[in-house]
Amino acid sequence: MYRYRAFNLNFSSEVFLSECTAGTGEQDDFVIIQKKLTPPPLETTNLFRKGIVAQSIVDADGSLWLHWNGVATFHAVNGATLEVDVLTDVPDVLSLFTVSEAIGLILFQKGDFLLHASAVEIAGSGWIFIGNPGAGKSTTCAAFVTAGCPLLSDDLTAIRFDARGVPFIIPAYPQIKIWESSARGLGYQTDTLTPVTEGTNKFSLQPRKNFPVSPVPLERFIFISPSEQESGPFKPGNLPTELIRHFPLPNQLLNPENLKTFFKQSILCAKRIPGNKIPRPDGFEALNQWVTECLARKPLPLPQ
Repeated sequence: MYRYRAFNLNFSSEVFLSECTAGTGEQDDFVIIQKKLTPPPLETTNLFRKGIVAQSIVDADGSLWLHWNGVATFHAVNGATLEVDVLTDVPDVLSLFTVSEAIGLILFQKGDFLLHASAVEIAGSGWIFIGNPGAGKSTTCAAFVTAGCPLLSDDLTAIRFDARGVPFIIPAYPQIKIWESSARGLGYQTDTLTPVTEGTNKFSLQPRKNFPVSPVPLERFIFISPSEQESGPFKPGNLPTELIRHFPLPNQLLNPENLKTFFKQSILCAKRIPGNKIPRPDGFEALNQWVTECLARKPLPLPQ
C-alpha cells in the first residue's frame, strides 16, 4: 500500500500515483483498492480524455461507476472506497486517470463543490480560472506559478464551505499540465520537464516546494473568454448557471437532488465571490504583464 495526500485528504492506495505527495496522517479518509469489477450497464458520458470517451452510471445503491476503455473501471462507494479494475499496463496512464475524475467521484460523494478549473493562491486568497477546453486555464495558472504563486489545482478544483458558508479552495496535488508552446512561452526548457501521457507535446510542472497544506479562502472567479466583447463582471444571479457548464464529472451524476445541491453551493459562492469574464491575453507578453499587475493588486480587466 502507498500512502498519499491530495485534496486535503489522507488515503492509502494499491495504485501508484506519481502526482500525489506523501500522506501526513495515520487515519485514512478513504482507500483505493484494486479489484475485479463487473459494472452494471453503462451510459456514454460527456467526458473525453486521451482519445477515450468515458462511460458512467449511478448504481441503485448510490455508488458511482466510471469506465475508461483500455484504462480502468472505477467504482466509488460511500466516499470511503475507490475500487479500481486495472485495464492498462502503463502506470502513468493509470495514475493520470485515477487522480482526475476517479478521485473526483470520492470528493463528490463527500459533498465537495467541484469545477473543471485551475486555481492558484494570490496573496493568501484563491483565484479560480475557468474556461472552455483550450481557453488557457492551465497556461494562465502556470504563469502565476512561474511568478511565485502557489498552485492549488489543475483541471479538477474542489471547494468546501465552513460553518458560515464561506468557500475555501482545497489544495489538490502539485502538478499542472501545459502544452509545449506554453512551456516555452513561459520560459521553460522542455527537456527539464516531465512529458505527460495525456497527449503529445504536453508537459508537467510540479511546484512541490511551496504547495499549500491548508484550504485557501476563495476570492475570485476568472472566466477566460476568447472575445473582448464578452468581457465584464457577472451578475451574481447569473453565476450559478455559468458554473454548471463547468461541472467536471459525468452528467449522469446530476440527478435532481444532486443538481439542487450544486445550485445551492453555487449560490453560496455567488453571494460572496465576484465573477469576471476577461479576454484571453494576446500572447505571453500580455499574459505576463497582467500577472504582474494582479500581483501588485491592480484591477482587472486584462491590458490589450
